[in-house]
Amino acid sequence: MRFDAVFFDSGGTLYQLEPSAGVEPGTTRPEIDQRGATRVVKALEGLGHACDPARVAEALDATFREVRARHAKKLTYHFADVMQELLPKLGLPARPEEAACLADAYAGPRYKSWLFPGTLETLQALADAGVSMGLIANTAVPSWSMDRAFHGVGLLSFFPTRIYSGDERLAKPDARIFHLAAERAGVAGKRLLYVGDSIEYDIVAAKNAGWAAAHKRPEGSAPCSQADCAFDRTPDLLPFVLGKAGGA
Repeated sequence: MRFDAVFFDSGGTLYQLEPSAGVEPGTTRPEIDQRGATRVVKALEGLGHACDPARVAEALDATFREVRARHAKKLTYHFADVMQELLPKLGLPARPEEAACLADAYAGPRYKSWLFPGTLETLQALADAGVSMGLIANTAVPSWSMDRAFHGVGLLSFFPTRIYSGDERLAKPDARIFHLAAERAGVAGKRLLYVGDSIEYDIVAAKNAGWAAAHKRPEGSAPCSQADCAFDRTPDLLPFVLGKAGGA
């Protein structure tokens, strides 16, 4: 086995960013995202707050713009921060308990059909081989929503260490987020591999942190010279990680 631990990116690596083929109507990523404000309205009503949907949508859009600008468009915030600021704009108390509920409602579901073919089988094979795994994801989705989504698609148990940029206020390509992941997983100084689809945020960033990097090539993309391994199909990662013939 070449590595003591393997960490993965999430969107674009484990699951498709904009899944469409083979996905049931109403469950595509654009459809889920477009209904975010509607879910917030329904959640507010469920919490006992009467609200005007148009006003909520307008205030939500404005709040997101303000928060993103303060964070220089980096994913070093999460949806609960947005909801905490949204509530007073709607004339409601900024209760953190309710902001957390609204954040989860806004995040919405992820579906197993979004996973790249062979993802579950590949992770199971790595787990069976004794490979320690984890996640490092740039995301504004808060940890409780990310964990819920990964549980829903059957992936959560593979990743005991999960680093989400919005919770940590630290995002790729900053090398510190890789060091944090290694320390939290107890594998600092060991043979570490990061698997991702972005050359800048995953491959180059991991190499700058002293890790090896495997590139999940987006369809039609050119090879990445900085990567230690490049693959198109998720199961093709296995020979490289496990040190079998043909995986280099």
